[in-house]
Amino acid sequence: MKKIILILFLFLLLYSCYFIYNITETDKIYYTSIGDSISIIKDSDKLENIDEYNTIFTNKDYRIVDLLNTIKYNEEIEIEDNTVSIHQILKKSDVIILSIGMNDIYSKLNDNIKEIYTYINNMINNLEIILSEIDRYDHTQVFVLGYYNITNKHDDIYTYLNYKLKRITNKYEYQFIDLNEAFNKNPIYFEKNNNYYLSNKGYDKIMQLIVAKLKNN
Repeated sequence: MKKIILILFLFLLLYSCYFIYNITETDKIYYTSIGDSISIIKDSDKLENIDEYNTIFTNKDYRIVDLLNTIKYNEEIEIEDNTVSIHQILKKSDVIILSIGMNDIYSKLNDNIKEIYTYINNMINNLEIILSEIDRYDHTQVFVLGYYNITNKHDDIYTYLNYKLKRITNKYEYQFIDLNEAFNKNPIYFEKNNNYYLSNKGYDKIMQLIVAKLKNN
């Protein structure tokens, strides 16, 4: 009888430890930003239940083709004598924040807007390939940051671009963040008047939008 009681006690103890461990592990969230520097959360400590926050596959000069090739060829980066691939990071991530394409669209608009809608459609096609690659893995949330206009022209182009981006974002049941509406060309969100690089207030605004969506889900 004592042996049976002891076995039951040990079983309950092990089960309790396992249960507590799973709850603890579930509460931890691994965040990742990929793409250009707009995707980076500057004050990441304010993210909910953060376990780790990864930004190694972000670059302010990234264009869509750069990120596409990084994922396609499973690019690796060495960190503290360890080699990490983007597929490993995508697989590990619970929440992904993606921003890519601002360099593409601003470069095109500053150069030549001839056949701009064909150019945008090609952008979106490549973006959908990126989203389909991300969709291979199991994530809690994926946030896709929209494009924003800092000028008093080309509003129709940005409306079309964000419309197309939101459609493919919804297709994968990801969260679209409308930065054009959020920033509304307010200069406090930008580093310089003639540049789309963000000020600290711009980064704070993105963080607020993401945290609000996380709380509502």
